[in-house]
Amino acid sequence: MISLISRLHRRGQDRSEQYFTAGQFALIRARFLRNTTGVIAGTLLSALVLIGFFAPFFSPNAPGIEGANPDYRRGAPQAVRFCDANGCSLRPFTYTYVRETPKLDLSSLAGGDLSALDALTASGGLNASAQSRYVEQTDQRRYLQFWVSGWEYSLFSIDWLGIDIRSDIHLFGVEQGQIHLFGTDEDGKDVFSRTLHAIWVTISIAVVALIVKLITSLLVGGISGYFGGRVDAVLMAITEAVRVIPPIPIYLACAVALSQIELTPVQRYFAIAVMIGALDFTTLGRRLRTHILTERNQDYVLAARLSGASTGRIIWRHLVPSFSSYIIVDTLINFPYVILAETSLSFLGLGLTEPVNSLGVLLQKAQDPDIQQNMVWQFAPVGVFVLLIMAFVFVGDALRDAADPYSERRR
Repeated sequence: MISLISRLHRRGQDRSEQYFTAGQFALIRARFLRNTTGVIAGTLLSALVLIGFFAPFFSPNAPGIEGANPDYRRGAPQAVRFCDANGCSLRPFTYTYVRETPKLDLSSLAGGDLSALDALTASGGLNASAQSRYVEQTDQRRYLQFWVSGWEYSLFSIDWLGIDIRSDIHLFGVEQGQIHLFGTDEDGKDVFSRTLHAIWVTISIAVVALIVKLITSLLVGGISGYFGGRVDAVLMAITEAVRVIPPIPIYLACAVALSQIELTPVQRYFAIAVMIGALDFTTLGRRLRTHILTERNQDYVLAARLSGASTGRIIWRHLVPSFSSYIIVDTLINFPYVILAETSLSFLGLGLTEPVNSLGVLLQKAQDPDIQQNMVWQFAPVGVFVLLIMAFVFVGDALRDAADPYSERRR
């Protein structure tokens, strides 16, 4: 018993020593893992990022017009079942869907009887939605298959190295035809596949924008804080000029300017990412400048100067790393705001456009009155967008609390 108590005591001492000798990032990680909400949101966010990155593998159909299903335009989501009136099955299945053709009595119309046309008009048979009604053939099951061969996609590609690894393996599919879990649009394109591809496009734009923002903030804040004087006054005047102007009008003006230039979808993609990142440096730049103004007179900076270190080395190897935890947390917290900026521009028709798949493009389509009345399943990307934003917000809040060394004392 005494030996057991002594072992527990030593183990507690070891944990105490590990806590007081742990590095800054180890402490942040430990505090983050104790936040249940942050861990759940981080797991969900990791799953969404993983699905978005490997979207071609998880998508049963090609997201573009090449993967459109001409026999299932404006089709509703196809439910996956295990049981029906014919019995249950261990294998999931869906049904075969056949277009319902409105009946028109042409012989009556030829004889001058317009009652058949009146009946057809009253039934809504001439509407686009009525012409795209599909009937489930409950006696024709289509079983889901996993690890199936389908349309070919690029698994890993580096153009400038000539590397292009391609595959045609997908997570799931059906025996015959196509499966549409989120339905299809007016062209027959699969909404589920488009949504998965849109996740990665939107996240990658946020990554590029935040890299540009980080570089701009480090340059402005580092140079302004280290040199001070007139350099600081000029850079802070430019920063304040950008800061006081509301961001949305600036984004709109830049987007209108881009619309006057002939750009490919890829070029427009990078132009919007750089534009968003370059105009969002003010807050982080000012905080970094304040930190460096405080730290530049410390003993370790003086020692680096006396040892012959250059100005650039002092800033990037000594001053900036001392602020690295805040930089990382601030960058992650700003992810949802950058995603909102891209989505807002695309929603207004000034950002990315068809055929690029992004959440903003899909949301922009959802404002069509025809979709709102007859194809409500195209609002599925809205739910994915909200889920992605909320996951980023909760992860950012958890990281902010984990990076605060006084957060535990306030509880």
